[in-house]
Amino acid sequence: MDSNDKTVATPSKSPEELEQQEREKMQVLVSNFNEDQLNRYEMYRRASFPKASIKRLIQSITGCSVSQNVVIALSGVAKVYVGEVVESALDVMEKSGETGPVRPKHLREAVRLLREKKVAPGSKIHSRKPAFFR
Repeated sequence: MDSNDKTVATPSKSPEELEQQEREKMQVLVSNFNEDQLNRYEMYRRASFPKASIKRLIQSITGCSVSQNVVIALSGVAKVYVGEVVESALDVMEKSGETGPVRPKHLREAVRLLREKKVAPGSKIHSRKPAFFR
């Protein structure tokens, strides 16, 4: 190694410091929300899917019992997905110059756009070939 090579080691932050930094960023973001955004954010934070319904749905699809942790995880994933659909529907409304509540046509267009971006369930990531031939 050459004596001219100088690498500066950057001190890595502890998980606690990173968490604190994320909290501060979130506080700045929330403090800059307008009233509508703040109301939507509060509703989003309070909203949740009924755990019993999610558990029943998962068990009916998989045919086996699932732990509470799986239910909580899938409930969270569903909540994030619904949030993405609603935000996309609001973008659709804004582009078309409409105001008022989100309507089914906006939600359908939002899901179509998310599928097109390959973000939503039902999007075709690659062409599927049958695994078995008859």
